[in-house]
Amino acid sequence: MGSGASSQEGVKAASKEELAAAFKDLPAEQQAKVKEALAAASGAASGGAGGAACPGPVDCSCITTVAKDYKGLCDQPKEPKFKGALCQIYVRSAPYGGSDKSNNGHRYDSIPFANGMI
Repeated sequence: MGSGASSQEGVKAASKEELAAAFKDLPAEQQAKVKEALAAASGAASGGAGGAACPGPVDCSCITTVAKDYKGLCDQPKEPKFKGALCQIYVRSAPYGGSDKSNNGHRYDSIPFANGMI
């Protein structure tokens, strides 16, 4: 195994306090990289969009979201009359999630459909 595997084992064995102390010992540049990586990992797991699984009134936290961004999506209403969700299929073995997908993981027409629902 490479050095990545041994560092993963060390992280798994470390307590929260040990990880926090190790983080504080890092130079500011490396701390920024770690924060960026954690935000990206959190965003990937929850869909990006500022840490939310989906940027809307529907709770999508239990759904795995693979979209990289929500560029072009209109702002959500403060007090929506109805709640709805647009679901998509993402084929993990296909480039971009399928031949009908853009490089952000959405179908080309998904954002316009979602904007029409807003």
